[in-house]
Amino acid sequence: MPVVTIQQSPGRSKEQKQLLIQRITEAFEEAYELPPEAVTVFFQNFDDEHWGKAGKLHCDRK
Repeated sequence: MPVVTIQQSPGRSKEQKQLLIQRITEAFEEAYELPPEAVTVFFQNFDDEHWGKAGKLHCDRK
């Protein structure tokens, strides 16, 4: 029973997330021969003040 967590900044539409969940599920169906009901996907959103890269908060890089 795979559980996939996608950590990202906000801004993706519901349709984009639906498409991504569909494709991730299909990949597990094909690679692991699992039924779609066995695959769980979580989205965890972090706003720009809660993550950084290259030594700076993302909000300070804009």
